[in-house]
Amino acid sequence: MNLSATRSRRFQLIVGLAVGLAGGLALGALSAQADQQVEQGQAEQGGEAAVTECLGELGLEVVSATPSPIAGLFEVEVQDGAYLYVQGGDCRHLIAGDLYERRGEQLIGLTRAKRAAKQRAQLKKAMAQVADDDPIVFAPSDRRAAIWVFTDPDCGYCRKMHAQMNDYHALGIEVRYLAFPRAGVNSLTYDKMVSAWCAEDPRAALTALKSGERIPSRSCPNPVAKQHAIAQEVGLSGTPAIVLEDGTVLPGFVPADALAAHLGL
Repeated sequence: MNLSATRSRRFQLIVGLAVGLAGGLALGALSAQADQQVEQGQAEQGGEAAVTECLGELGLEVVSATPSPIAGLFEVEVQDGAYLYVQGGDCRHLIAGDLYERRGEQLIGLTRAKRAAKQRAQLKKAMAQVADDDPIVFAPSDRRAAIWVFTDPDCGYCRKMHAQMNDYHALGIEVRYLAFPRAGVNSLTYDKMVSAWCAEDPRAALTALKSGERIPSRSCPNPVAKQHAIAQEVGLSGTPAIVLEDGTVLPGFVPADALAAHLGL
């Protein structure tokens, strides 16, 4: 074997060893990464259980506990809808409030976004369960979109919105009213809304109430208390509360043109 052939053979052996070593290192790295992910998942699950247990000792009922974007802290939703950021393990340190993330020159409310996403999902599910005859519907001749509106006939902005019904209809927006007497189910407003829902012409009765008129007192099986309960369960606090078909909430009065923009019309 000449010198050139010997050098070539040595080079092939070196390359083979290097490739084998690199392959072994790569497989080792992948294996280590997989083991790390498994260990991390187990630690997170263990951490969630530990956080739930130690908060329970403080009398707090945990709805969910998940790792937060900050290492070592768990994002915990408790029964009253509040969010806590809790040190894993012994819950020695707790932060009550919203978490924000800086993105360039903007501050993004991560907790607020999570709260809104949960509310959207709850409302979308609730709207799907509301029977077709439960709302009082004001439909345009050419329907292009529909909204649900939790309303109170004694609310000034609810009256303002209702007075512009022709503007919503001109843009093809159907308005489906749901009852939300802010004073509660043992109030005069509640009784008014029951009378409207029980009237022979609910749309005319509700329009009269929102014009400040009195309507005959009536009673019948009605959905007013159920609709009020839905509003409270999803955390609505004011009227009008406009709910889009995807569950998005637009709080307060929204003029027809602005609403059409939200709806993509």
